[in-house]
Amino acid sequence: MNTIRLWVPVLPDPDLSSNKRRTRAWQAQARDTATERERAYAMLREATLWEPWDIFPIPAALHWTIHWPKGTRARDADSLASMLKSWQDAMVDLGWLQNDSPKYVPTVSYTSVPSSPRGPGMELEIKSTNL
Repeated sequence: MNTIRLWVPVLPDPDLSSNKRRTRAWQAQARDTATERERAYAMLREATLWEPWDIFPIPAALHWTIHWPKGTRARDADSLASMLKSWQDAMVDLGWLQNDSPKYVPTVSYTSVPSSPRGPGMELEIKSTNL
């Protein structure tokens, strides 16, 4: 089974959580989503500069582990899904995934944990799946 692991030293934008989406104007939400997608593109590209691989498994199972700063409240799975949607879209923009539909990404999971020794950030595990 092919597995790729990335460390990204930033956290997703908490303003894109499902709880905040309901309280903001759609124009502001669209602007923030586009900004987060651009940031995700740049950060994911930077995270892979020194990696020896260039082919991602398809279909792929994604597992995000979010390392929150000490004292920060961890988010629930639906908020994480909403905050990380722009990151998955950026993976499509980078050409890592053909699409982020269930045909290409049948499984996405999330874990929230206290900060790692590296500090706050995200760990992304991409595994090939036989679904």
